[in-house]
Amino acid sequence: MRTNFQKAIAFYALSIWSCSMLFAEIVNDGRDISYRKVFVDTDNFGASYLDVLERAYPLARPDSLKFSMLNDLAYYWHTRNLNKAMNFTKRGLFLTRASHDSVWRGRFQITEAAILLRKEKLNSAEAVLESARCKIPEKDLPLLNTQLGYVYERRGKLGKAADYALETLRLGEKLKDKRAMAMAYSDLSNLFWKQSKFTAGLEYGLKSLSLYEERGINDLDYDFTLYVVGNNYLSLKDHEKALNYFEHSITIGERYGFYNNLSDVYMILVDTYAYLNEFEKAEEAGVNALKYADLLDNNFMTMRSWLAIGKLKNLQGQYATAIECLEKSITIATEDFGDTFFLSQAYEALGKAHAGNHQYKEAYAAFARYDELKAAVFTAEADKRTSLLRTEFDVASKEDRILAQEALI
Repeated sequence: MRTNFQKAIAFYALSIWSCSMLFAEIVNDGRDISYRKVFVDTDNFGASYLDVLERAYPLARPDSLKFSMLNDLAYYWHTRNLNKAMNFTKRGLFLTRASHDSVWRGRFQITEAAILLRKEKLNSAEAVLESARCKIPEKDLPLLNTQLGYVYERRGKLGKAADYALETLRLGEKLKDKRAMAMAYSDLSNLFWKQSKFTAGLEYGLKSLSLYEERGINDLDYDFTLYVVGNNYLSLKDHEKALNYFEHSITIGERYGFYNNLSDVYMILVDTYAYLNEFEKAEEAGVNALKYADLLDNNFMTMRSWLAIGKLKNLQGQYATAIECLEKSITIATEDFGDTFFLSQAYEALGKAHAGNHQYKEAYAAFARYDELKAAVFTAEADKRTSLLRTEFDVASKEDRILAQEALI
């Protein structure tokens, strides 16, 4: 009994010491609080960093420091729970309005839009971003354009989304901002993957990872890009490499509490393990995908989690269960669901489930809806635009190499 008590005391002391070390890594609370910006100045902390920011930001002076900490708190809470993230964002919008700080108000609006986007309020997100544009300095435009690109991606306007990624890349090059360039290449990788151009998708994804690794910070977008690269490897049937990237993404996601990325990775692991006939692992991955989606309180992630599980049940020949899962996925999406890409996948899988269950009338209706949604996403215009963008990037890369060689002569 005494030994157990001593162990408990030691564990408690170690926990206090660990929390103190984490607080010191991010915030120096001497006479004047200073802040090592998370995922910019340091990544040497764990999942409790949001607790540190919540405790410290009210004490920070001047207002610009307080707003920086509060905005990070709000933005990174959107990786765990959208409602709590929005509460912190509203606090920031109130404080910046009261202090007449339009620049920080614009930055909080970008955070607000990121949350609205993930709540499927695409029109509201776009309006907020356009309102923020005139308030922020040029160095913040890459993040704003990235969020606008996500709005158009979710609407199925992949060509327009690619245009915003190109603009982000140009700004990143102009500002010598490696993170902005990495985000742009990551977004292009994901867009090419959605268009089944997996070789190009892999190329841009690896470019993105290289830039993130030069930067030397494990952050949210680096974590997501590991998932995107894994996706491309998976589609190219290189399952071993895909699993390596997914496992790396999970390691970072668990360290920092990136529930959104964890849900994404576990969804794709359902498909991966199912393809490898490891159905027990696939089912476990489905449970984890749903767990993180529920913690996020994010219908988009929950819809896709049920979609992944429904596709798994199709592969197992459990068509009645598949129909139940896929109908749940579509019900969660609702008629206003913005992402036609994943909604089209849900109807395709539902059509297969009904056909497997010998419900041919229902299968026909589901496939008809799938064809309609797919046609809205994979337009000739979008295909032409992304192909043109690839040409533009190739030409720009060659010009950069020529200029570099000339500089050496």
